[in-house]
Amino acid sequence: MRVVSLERTRPADDIAEALRDDVLGGLMPPGTRVAEEDVQARFRVGRELARDALAELERDGLLVHSLHRGLEVVRLAGEDVRDLFAARRTLELAGLEAFVRRRPADDVWLQAAVQSMTDAARNADGRAAVAADAAFHLAIVASTSSRRIRLAAEAAWRELRIVLAVADRVAGDLDELAADHAGLAEVMVTAPGASARAALLDHLRRAEARALAVT
Repeated sequence: MRVVSLERTRPADDIAEALRDDVLGGLMPPGTRVAEEDVQARFRVGRELARDALAELERDGLLVHSLHRGLEVVRLAGEDVRDLFAARRTLELAGLEAFVRRRPADDVWLQAAVQSMTDAARNADGRAAVAADAAFHLAIVASTSSRRIRLAAEAAWRELRIVLAVADRVAGDLDELAADHAGLAEVMVTAPGASARAALLDHLRRAEARALAVT
């Protein structure tokens, strides 16, 4: 594990951000133990700063206390993943129906997310790819103009982001991820509603299979 020197004015936040990068970049998979003393050694800081940084990741829901192991990266069971994708299908199909009804639809946010994914692939940045993936799908949901539906979708993504980061890292082809979303966006904008629905469901089915493969 690399040693990181901190020169900013809020070191606890910097430590938390570096650890967050590792988790959401797939470098610390679900179930990885995160010991306070390891954080102290890695960042060359005292116990208080290490503890504050870890507490921040706990508040984010990225770390949880596990019996006999202490803090570890949160993990999801296969049943959790299936349930979360069932919720995503309901929420995103609602967004897709609203999107299709408004044709010619404004796809600027979808295209921006695809571009972010393309940039992430070029830079081999797994965390940015997952963030762009989330932005793409939350843009679909936002078409409903329902705050409650949007918040429910954001909650599902918060739970899924770690396992999706690992799944994308295992798949190892961020270029393919970007191309897949670009194709889906094209279908949503131009194809009949039934075809757009089928394309979205197929996309989510494949994403679910990747997520289940690493749980």
